[in-house]
Amino acid sequence: MKNSILFLSCLLLIACSGGSAKKSSTVAHKTTKEAETTKVEIKAVKKSPTLEVVEQEKIPLKVQKNSAVINKLLADAEKSIQLGKSFEAVATLERALRISPRNPGVFYKLATVRLGQGRFKLAENLAKKSELLAEGNALLKQKNWLLIADARQQAGDSKGADFAKQKARKYRN
Repeated sequence: MKNSILFLSCLLLIACSGGSAKKSSTVAHKTTKEAETTKVEIKAVKKSPTLEVVEQEKIPLKVQKNSAVINKLLADAEKSIQLGKSFEAVATLERALRISPRNPGVFYKLATVRLGQGRFKLAENLAKKSELLAEGNALLKQKNWLLIADARQQAGDSKGADFAKQKARKYRN
């Protein structure tokens, strides 16, 4: 009796997860379209309490490409910005985030719009989110830190702005 219940439970579990596993593999396939770039990585070896630079080497980086829908929404947002319709651009970019909630480029673009609207803290937070999601994209990480520096400077935090500029220098090629 126990074996048959266990067997039925396993069958039920497999049947229930089968559809969702298929769906997730399709989503994973759509989001893993990537292009390779290169970056110089500085390897460091711990020597007492300080780090010493040992060597530099080129390593491949993966940068996620946008889908056609996201590219269209980004283009629409850019048109809205050029026409001075920042609130329309925000709505378009938020729609893009609902479609692709882990897209660092969309977060960065939204941060630039919010900075232009004078919403400095929100712009900084969006840029930080973009920076976290931009794994493997040194250029976008640098842009995010420069945006954070700009937001902090405009908000009157010159020390914070200097710190952010320092972080941005770390990602220069």
